[in-house]
Parts: sequence; C-alpha cells; structure tokens
Amino acid sequence: MDSGRTAGQPSGGRAGPAAPDFDRLLADGYAHDASYLRPGCVATARVVPGDRLRLPTGRLVAAEPLANGYPFTQTVPPGDYPVEVVLAQYTDQGQPRGAVSFTEVAAARVVVRPEPAHTWRLALHDGQDAADLAEGEIFGYPVDGGTGSFGSVEVFQALVDDDEARDDLIADASFDRDEPSVTYTHEETGTNLVMFTSGGGDGVYPTWVGYTAGGEVTCFLTDFGVLT
Repeated sequence: MDSGRTAGQPSGGRAGPAAPDFDRLLADGYAHDASYLRPGCVATARVVPGDRLRLPTGRLVAAEPLANGYPFTQTVPPGDYPVEVVLAQYTDQGQPRGAVSFTEVAAARVVVRPEPAHTWRLALHDGQDAADLAEGEIFGYPVDGGTGSFGSVEVFQALVDDDEARDDLIADASFDRDEPSVTYTHEETGTNLVMFTSGGGDGVYPTWVGYTAGGEVTCFLTDFGVLT
C-alpha cells in the first residue's frame, strides 16, 4: 500500500466552507448541551465500530444505498478500511438515573489513518470546486429515505442493473439500537456497502475529507448535522 496521499486535494486558492471541529465535537464521550429539547437534556457522542469497507480501486462513494453513486475525486490506496458510526445518545439528567431517552446517528466515517485531522476539505465529485460555493452553500448528497451509506464505485455500479441484488440490499437494510450500521455484500463481486440511518432525517449532507499536516488522508466523514 502506498503513502495514501489523496488525489484531488486543493492546492491553493479559497478552500471553501470551514468544517466544524469534528475531532472534538464527535469524540467519544463528548457531552453536548441539548436543553433545546428539554431542560437538563444532554447529547453524548458515542463512537461505534462498524464493518470494514472494501475499496478495490480506492474510489469511495457516499450516497443513499440505491442511488446512482458517483465517486469522489479524492482517492485512497486500494484496501479494506474500518467504518465507524458516531451516535448522539440523549439522556435526561432530570431522570433519577439519567435514563437514555433515544439515540440517533450523528455522523459516519471511513477511517484511513487512525489519527486526528489537521485540516478538513469537502469531498468533491468531478466538476465541483469548493471555491465556487457561496456563503452558506455546501456540496452533499440528498437523502429522502432516511438512510446513507459508504461504498466503492464498484459496488454501486454492480447494483445498477442487478434487480435481484437490489432486492437483497433492501432486505438487509434493517437497523436496531445495538447495530446502528448494517453491511450488504454483493455476492458476485465481493464488494460491500455499509449503511446507516441519517440522524438528521431527510436532507442534503456533506462528506468531508480529513488530512494530516503532510497532506495524507485520515478519513472520510459524512456529517448529519446532529452534533455540529
């Protein structure tokens, strides 16, 4: 496996929108004030490991599972990478035991290097330039079925004309509190798709690329805007 330096990283000019401080806000155990829901409510970030994602050519897609998935211009070396889901775990401090009221998925990431990001850039598709975005604009993928996913460009291509595989994927897409992500594997190609609910509901959600100080990719992160 080579250095992991990412193709398509912006080299100059305006960098585009500023990212939230993900390494702090999505750190396991970080407590957020959620009193906007009710007094005393706290939302705590909990990092839950998912399956490993196969990227045969290092080209990643973030999209709804049955969408026509387009890869990001930023790439990584081919390989298998762990996926993590960040939950927002809401507790009501007014309850005698601070009982958990509910949880939702705040973000999901593909971990390329297990280290904090020095800088963040928007993940881009061909023809996109973050410098073209006006104030308040963002590039992201649309969700209208409450589910997001990470997959290789190969698994999305394999699903396009395979109705049986698409039916299998739909059957596999069931979630519970203990397993906030589920994995579908395409039998013929061996490629897989890691799915998770979008905690922010339906909307348009950005994916960010974290980089080390040396310009190597640390992760891809889709933010559902729950804790940021």
